[in-house]
Amino acid sequence: MPTSFLLGLLGSLGHCVGMCSAIVILFDRQPIFQNKLAWILAHAGRITTYTLLGLVFGIFGQTLWSFGNLQAILSILFGIIAFYMASTFIGLTPSPELLFLGWTSRWGRAIRNFKAASLWTSYLLGLLWGLLPCGLVLTALITALASKSAMLGAINMFIFGIATIPSLFAVKWLAAQSLSRLWSRGLASLVMMFFGLQFAMRGFASLGMVDHFMLGSFMFW
Repeated sequence: MPTSFLLGLLGSLGHCVGMCSAIVILFDRQPIFQNKLAWILAHAGRITTYTLLGLVFGIFGQTLWSFGNLQAILSILFGIIAFYMASTFIGLTPSPELLFLGWTSRWGRAIRNFKAASLWTSYLLGLLWGLLPCGLVLTALITALASKSAMLGAINMFIFGIATIPSLFAVKWLAAQSLSRLWSRGLASLVMMFFGLQFAMRGFASLGMVDHFMLGSFMFW
């Protein structure tokens, strides 16, 4: 859960500001979004989608983790994916978002043609916003998958969504702060690397390749 919160808070300062600034401007052009409650409902819809995705990924992870020694292999795999996603935050590797360019284009066209006629349709727009292919969200879903629980997966994604709200409310100001985006991406990358190291070493320890490491009563790996 702390990983999800830090990932949402730090990652959104850099990644979401660049990606979602156009969405915020697009929404802002619709008259209904002159009402601040419409923005609150849109963010509520976005977080609802994240939470439901976390539930689904948590169920999937819970199923995978039930297969004995497969747990060790999954831990190592999650670690590798986490390190890859960390490298995309700082521009060292291509973002997986590139795989979804067609979906992103269709999403953009659908949103441009969608008119929010009431406050509740702003919530629907938020639900659709949560389905936008996003490298940061995909990274957060790794934490849901690794949580080994449907409930924890949903809670992880809910916390992640809440942590992204401050940046998205300040997106216009943050978009001009290139330095803040740089350090926040770096910190988000470090958080993900820490998460990846923990899971990879847990996998190696389960295979007997290294010893488990305890910090007091907490098993670091």
